[in-house]
Amino acid sequence: MPKNSDQITMSEVYSYLSENQYVYLATTLDMQPKIRPMVLFFYKGRFFFLTFTNDSKVAQIKNNKLCEALLPIKDELGNTGYIKMTGRAAICTDPDARYDAVYFCYFFDQFYDGPDDPDFCLIECKFDNFEFLKPGDIHSKKVHN
Repeated sequence: MPKNSDQITMSEVYSYLSENQYVYLATTLDMQPKIRPMVLFFYKGRFFFLTFTNDSKVAQIKNNKLCEALLPIKDELGNTGYIKMTGRAAICTDPDARYDAVYFCYFFDQFYDGPDDPDFCLIECKFDNFEFLKPGDIHSKKVHN
């Protein structure tokens, strides 16, 4: 079935994420938003970030699981847009997911000694809402699964 221009699919979101994994992750501390660049990866239907165990964002997530991530995008003409993902983050202790991160995250070996490294923290985000502003458009649209 052809889709109309108002419909955005998750496959379009995933295609942008596969091209660029650098996003801006927002958490909160004492009712104040905190935002920082991160590398988001999508693997086996799940979204993950890696960070150091003692990093401030880990404490922020433990205190308030609400988060947003924003992926700025642009087209070949230089028009800009974004994908905004809203949901909840949690520290992931699943041994299989931690082991998979070693192989899936391209920079893992630069910072960690393996899936059991105590400095390695895996954060899983469960995004409930996706908003997409296509490059060149002026109105964002909700993404349809």
